[in-house]
Amino acid sequence: MGRAKVNVTLAPELREPTDFGDGHFAAGLVNVTNVCNLSCTHCFVFRADNPNKPKDKMDDATMLHQLEVLRDKHQIKSMLFMGGEPMIRKDLVMKAMPLFEHSSIVTNATYGIPSVPGHLVTVSLDGPEELSDSIRGQGVFQKVKQSVFARDATDGTTVILQMTVTKQNAPGIEEFVETVKGWPVDGIAFTFYVPTMNDQTGLGWDDLRERDDVVRRVIAVKQKYPHIVKSNVGALEMMFSDRSMEATGERGENCGIRRMLPLYMGEGGNFERPFCCYGNDVDCTRCGAYAVFNGHYKRSRGLREDED
Repeated sequence: MGRAKVNVTLAPELREPTDFGDGHFAAGLVNVTNVCNLSCTHCFVFRADNPNKPKDKMDDATMLHQLEVLRDKHQIKSMLFMGGEPMIRKDLVMKAMPLFEHSSIVTNATYGIPSVPGHLVTVSLDGPEELSDSIRGQGVFQKVKQSVFARDATDGTTVILQMTVTKQNAPGIEEFVETVKGWPVDGIAFTFYVPTMNDQTGLGWDDLRERDDVVRRVIAVKQKYPHIVKSNVGALEMMFSDRSMEATGERGENCGIRRMLPLYMGEGGNFERPFCCYGNDVDCTRCGAYAVFNGHYKRSRGLREDED
């Protein structure tokens, strides 16, 4: 009789990560997938100048290996997991989070909200229902609401709703807070649109003096609901047109989050590092990323960036 055939499954070959030099990065950001079930109008990941082809994918074992190598080489303590939609690869994210001292997730919550006790989950929602759905897709607001109310709010996961403010949805700031203030979440955060150079979307403010009034309105809702709205007044004041360049510079020379290591999924499923977390073609002079101004505000006062 002939010998029985034995099927042997070989482990995938683990590629080593791209060489990003020898610098140390306290924090990193990884787009675990270039696939998303939504097409939000303001999304910075899928801009033409960024590495974002949906077909380029890294297998789970290779990504876990590369994240561990990069962690050790660059002394990364904190990692932010994004996409695309990271919950499309939930199993991978759950395995990767323990590699770092601190981990957090940004999700659209249409796949539910993961239970990650001791960690932060930021849920993107861009205003009251009509305005948010005009940006994120019809019916998405209600899906997110269902996910928020379906989760175990006592499991130790910190869940924050975050609105990205644009010219399109800015009229809904106050209504948004009034709508979600009673939801079982740990707070509401605001960030602002980050335009590209020569941005033609109409979502940003060509003259930051026009944005100043919108920033004042966010400060007002913070003052009205200081324990619900998590944005820092001092950081928001840094966004005013007469001060914002202190935190950014003409081309990011003052920007603290450029000391972060952003890992985008590039050609052939290899990590690429764009110019900044928001991509390659960003207009730093009109930056609206709250994290930039919050970090600058805290550093200028000798505070750790994880302090209130």
